[in-house]
Amino acid sequence: MSFSTILLSWPDCLSLDSYESQSLERSACLVRLGHFQHAESSLLALITRKASSLRDALALLGYLRLKQGSISALRAVIGKLEEDDSDSWQSRWLTAHLLFQTGRTAELIQKDSFFWRDISKNPLLGYLLISSYLVQRDLLSAETLLNKLEKPYSLDALRLQAGLLNAKGKPLQALELLKPALLRAPNDRYLIAQIFDLVIGARVAPEIVPIARTVLNRHGEHPDVLNNVTAVKLFQRQPGFARRAALLLQTWTSVGLGNAGMPNQICSYEQCGHADWIEFLHPAIWEQPLVNIELSGNLALHLASVQSPRYVRHLTNFLGSVASTPAQKKLAIASTKLKPLDQKKTNHLKIAWVTGDLSPHPVSRFLEHFFVASHEQRRHQHIVVSVNDHGTDSVVPKFQGMPNLDLLDVSRVDNLERVSRIRSLQADIAIDLSGWTGGHFAFGFLARLAPIQINYLGYFASSGIPSIDYWLGDSELFPERMSEWHSEKIWRLKRPFIAWQPPASLPEGCVEITDPPSGSIRFGSFNHNRKLSDKTLSLWGKLLNNVPGSKLVLKASSSEDQPTQTLLRRRMLRNGLDPERVEWLALTATCEEHLMQYRNIDVSLDPFPNGGCTTTCEALWMGTPVVTMEGNHYVSRMSTAVLRGSNCPEWVCSSENEYLNCCIKIANDLQSFRQTRDLWRKKLINSPLGNAADLMQNLEFAFEEMIQAQISN
Repeated sequence: MSFSTILLSWPDCLSLDSYESQSLERSACLVRLGHFQHAESSLLALITRKASSLRDALALLGYLRLKQGSISALRAVIGKLEEDDSDSWQSRWLTAHLLFQTGRTAELIQKDSFFWRDISKNPLLGYLLISSYLVQRDLLSAETLLNKLEKPYSLDALRLQAGLLNAKGKPLQALELLKPALLRAPNDRYLIAQIFDLVIGARVAPEIVPIARTVLNRHGEHPDVLNNVTAVKLFQRQPGFARRAALLLQTWTSVGLGNAGMPNQICSYEQCGHADWIEFLHPAIWEQPLVNIELSGNLALHLASVQSPRYVRHLTNFLGSVASTPAQKKLAIASTKLKPLDQKKTNHLKIAWVTGDLSPHPVSRFLEHFFVASHEQRRHQHIVVSVNDHGTDSVVPKFQGMPNLDLLDVSRVDNLERVSRIRSLQADIAIDLSGWTGGHFAFGFLARLAPIQINYLGYFASSGIPSIDYWLGDSELFPERMSEWHSEKIWRLKRPFIAWQPPASLPEGCVEITDPPSGSIRFGSFNHNRKLSDKTLSLWGKLLNNVPGSKLVLKASSSEDQPTQTLLRRRMLRNGLDPERVEWLALTATCEEHLMQYRNIDVSLDPFPNGGCTTTCEALWMGTPVVTMEGNHYVSRMSTAVLRGSNCPEWVCSSENEYLNCCIKIANDLQSFRQTRDLWRKKLINSPLGNAADLMQNLEFAFEEMIQAQISN
């Protein structure tokens, strides 16, 4: 039996007792079963005594070195094989591995037919060609070659089939294909790592944590799984543990093992409260933004959140580089062309609301407010377009069932097909509800999806995308003397830019206002750690010192994440905030439980310069006043817009002293505030912020005016 046959065998079909000691076959079996140290000793012994199977032994050693993460050792073995016969299948097999592992898949595919001449006899070589096709998104070629493989599939071929299904936008089918394989090969690290990828990619929420535990129990903190461990810890709101996993992965990557998931690392720092470190984590990305496109987009998001002066430079450089790539040029000339604006038509427009957040996310919740309240009054055709598959957390069915609303789900097709399908809607206006947040479709908007494109609701800064025409907000977000950089034209609504009118289908539409806490005043914030800047912690420390007996109630991360708690306590101490006066609330499983936790606080404190929006609406809805400090950027003025829109301008402060005095004033009149908790919800309901139908009417008027302005130009 050749060593390649053994490498293609299912692990449960192999037994070490079937092979002679110190034989090539036994060495191959050791490699296949993952016993790398024993395999290395066996192979070195074979090579030392120059066994008759020397070429095979060298090839297997090179493959083992690859599994161990040593590219330099792999190159050395290839050199030895080429000295003997550069055209041997063993030499070509390892050369193909080298090109694949170093990201040169396009070069690998372009190898002539002589290089690939015997892939039918040597499927191991064929597997690499299929893998390269998948990387290059040539799914037709991958599928054609995969169908030629002998059945029943080997484990590796089955994994390729799952990879093809996933590339076609069918991650759940891929997952179901691999689950039975895990019963046959429970210790195969590559299989379980792929299943881990699929569970996270398909957003199968109930299975994410169990599979993470299984992976860690079986394989420890191996570099192949650490990126996903980081993602899971972020999902569990345990950024301290996430940061640890990200740093471990970066360490492995520095010695040639693993591939650092840099966007996850950035998120872990940000959620630990170290947003000010982000500019310094990956300096190479500033000059070479295409080295990691996902990281560059993620970095844009985080730079905007801290109002970094480097945001404009990075975004301009990044988008300029993206526009020149072949992939983006393909999007720009996608098969379905844009229709020109109808010069006479403004009475029946098509508006496409493009979002990556049709899940229990603030954007989808706000959209539900808007569309439910206005379903009998809308004058135009509205289509919600989903570009991100949220698996078991998806709320797509909810929007599919709404009256007078269409839905297009392009979450499981590639970007080229997405652009084509969205353009085929022939929408007059496309609204980007994601910006550079997770699951965005910024590159679709860069290619242009409709004659008029708008940045609205889901992103807190200018998109920087030159083909987005308008940034839509109100006069509170965009004061007349606006200093914030923007690439779009500013469009101000004559009312608050959002509405909070929760329907009964959402938890906030049913939950009752809780009774207030008892005892001394309890200030609180339910905003993420990433928003708790040093300036915020310092001011809150002064507030507690000025109000004897007061407490600060925070709900930002899992109580099980001690590293995050430790980091935050240290930052509090450095900024004069006594952590012993802080109470930590546990994370909750449901939105209803989350809202009920407002019974623990009297006053919500808005952080700065990155303030809240949804949290501000929720606090008012649950009878809790919110104190904010208006800033100079969209991200620092959202609470200002919410509070003034709900007729509560008295809680909008223009300085730290005013913020401090406002909170002290509430503390001095605590009993009155506790007796009137239901007043703030009533005030919100009867304010412009509480009228979602009016918001939609104003939005439709704005869309009509944008069309007229475009036609006039």
